[in-house]
Amino acid sequence: MANENAKNVVVLGAGVMGGQIAALFACAGHKVRLLDLPLADDGAGRARQGLDRALASRPPAFYLAEMAQRIELGSMEDLTCVGAADWVIEAVLEESAPKRALLARLEPYLHDGLVISSNTSGLSIAELARGRSPEFCRRFLGVHFFNPPRYMKLVEVIPGPDTEPAIVQQMVDFLTGELGKGVVCGQDTPNFIGNRLWIFAVCDMLQRMERDGLGVAEVDALTGPLMGRPPSATLRVCDIVGLDTVAHVAETSYAGLPADMWRSLFVLPVFYRRMLEENVLGAKVNAGFYRKAEAGIEALDLETFAYRPVQKVELGTLESALSERSPARRLRALWDDPGPWGRLGRAHLTAVLAYAAEHAADIAGDVVQIDRAMRWGFNWALGPFELWDLFGVEEVVSSLEAHQQRVPDLATQLLAADETHFYREQGAFSPTRLRRESWQQPADDWDKLAAERASWSNDGAYLVELDEGLGALVFSGKMNALGPAALEAVHRAVDTVPFTGLVLAGAGSLFSVGADLKHVAELVDESDWPGLEAFVSAFQEAVQALRYAPFPVVAALRGLVLGGGCEFALGADGRVATIELGMGLVETKVGLIPGSGGCMEMARRGASDIGSAFETIFAGNFSDNAFQAQAWGLLNAEDEIVFAEGQLLKQAVVKLRSLLAAGYCASEPDGVEVAGDEGLVLLHERLDKGRAAGQLSEHDAVVGRGLARVLTGGGGARREVEERHLLNLEREVFLHLCGTERTRQRIAQMLHTGKPLRN
Repeated sequence: MANENAKNVVVLGAGVMGGQIAALFACAGHKVRLLDLPLADDGAGRARQGLDRALASRPPAFYLAEMAQRIELGSMEDLTCVGAADWVIEAVLEESAPKRALLARLEPYLHDGLVISSNTSGLSIAELARGRSPEFCRRFLGVHFFNPPRYMKLVEVIPGPDTEPAIVQQMVDFLTGELGKGVVCGQDTPNFIGNRLWIFAVCDMLQRMERDGLGVAEVDALTGPLMGRPPSATLRVCDIVGLDTVAHVAETSYAGLPADMWRSLFVLPVFYRRMLEENVLGAKVNAGFYRKAEAGIEALDLETFAYRPVQKVELGTLESALSERSPARRLRALWDDPGPWGRLGRAHLTAVLAYAAEHAADIAGDVVQIDRAMRWGFNWALGPFELWDLFGVEEVVSSLEAHQQRVPDLATQLLAADETHFYREQGAFSPTRLRRESWQQPADDWDKLAAERASWSNDGAYLVELDEGLGALVFSGKMNALGPAALEAVHRAVDTVPFTGLVLAGAGSLFSVGADLKHVAELVDESDWPGLEAFVSAFQEAVQALRYAPFPVVAALRGLVLGGGCEFALGADGRVATIELGMGLVETKVGLIPGSGGCMEMARRGASDIGSAFETIFAGNFSDNAFQAQAWGLLNAEDEIVFAEGQLLKQAVVKLRSLLAAGYCASEPDGVEVAGDEGLVLLHERLDKGRAAGQLSEHDAVVGRGLARVLTGGGGARREVEERHLLNLEREVFLHLCGTERTRQRIAQMLHTGKPLRN
């Protein structure tokens, strides 16, 4: 590429993958040309259709619909734009001939800095480049985005035999640093790393289904969370991917691996071929291993080919293992189980582990790349070689020998070297060099916030010292809910710890789901109104303490930032957020309003448009992404949004230091302009229209009127009021709503089911 960031990207092919890859780059701020074959009356017609599909896709391909304006449409009849491109991504039909024909047409446009990649999921990179010039081959490689590109972390980078190593590294750096992807580098073998091992695991289970007469629900009960895999397990994934697509991957493995001793496994069972013949292709036709019916989800009976309601599978002694939070403990329980489910699970896992070890050197040459591919691409909790280590290499070898199965040379060589694990002390056993090599996890400063590094902690949060006088307050506990202990930790951070700057964060993969609703419900159930008022007051005081701390506070936001957590974030001096951010003031979903400064802050931000501020809070939604949170006014224009989660803490520290370098001075409480009666009338009119149209329940209107009262300062003239006035109103309305029966019902429903009640 001409520069470090791919600013000018051309995507060839506007199918599902091409359109969504174009969307990904447009969302990242790059100029994108999306080209496809012309329609008879419209050169850019097919490209436009592809863009429309991307705009309509669910889940959304774009963070904001207006980001599609960064994509320029065109026809593949005219490839002159390639002459000014930094990166050309070929994403046409997954067949060698059309790809090779299109790549040949790029030769006249080669120039310094151009990189050309194919988004193939498993075709040979060397074969695609056959016949191309040395200069083309130097610039060409495979870059396989997993579907959907916005959401899937894994990207496989596959160099060809002549790809320049510097270009490979350039791609890896860009994909990780700019797009936040997890990159693995694989060998140019059929289906590369992820699909190769995944299709083996799928085909192994399909053949066991046929051989052992297993039902659909049984297979997925065994190969889901119990096995450290996602709830979609094996057969639901086949439905989602499409049974025809799964068959294609199996067929390319069979055709491309003539010397593979496991080759016969890629021959699909009779029942699967019948499903293909009868167009039972999965979710896209609502007929696969499962289908949606009026009465609920049904599963296919493979004997009668009729659908029946899904029945709960009894796993016997393994039922208790499902409640284990640790995937490793669930897997160990399955491996050790002496019953039929344990024997079946152990046989399947042994086959997968043996296949991974047998072909490690062929597909990646690095056990780390293989494990990352399965974790990042298929949401396995542990990769194959992490599983070897969990069960014990000697134990897996013994299992293979007991069943008279071949022991992979890699495992034999590991044991011969007096090694017992593939991983040890930040080293991994190399299948190509047969020795232990150093390796590093992808750069992620978040490890600096590990609880083990805490200088102080309680049940709700802990403090971590960073460097150069900076510190971090990390909310912890279940879903990082904020109860009295977390509020106590805030005051400790502000009053007693000599930090010059503070990062506000949440433990794990989210910031906070907000105030401890269970604690609120207990106080309400006991009619402990003084206790409830004291809790709300303490929450307000904690948010204000951080807002006016003697040092700058920057909130590092990722995952969910809800309710009271959002109020803490709003009160910080600055925010850095990961792109996939779920941020929102969601209190109305339980019949409440923000009670700890959220209304006050949104009134301040929406002083000129109180209607938008009202709608943001009243809807009770959380954002789909950080850009949407910014559009809603929950993030400021100057707040930073990062694609790479590993950069979140680093950038929060950078922002802290910039505030300090600018001569940070603690803020003083200032006034908030409120709309008074003028705004109150406007908001009441909206509520009345919604009620008349049947869009709002009676209690929705009660909550909305309470919210309107707070946002407008309680009515009166348009004026500036003190923050304390709005905080008092917030608390008053919050407490009043807690006393209503319908809010109590909403809180109980949320705690019991996790879903809102409309009453």
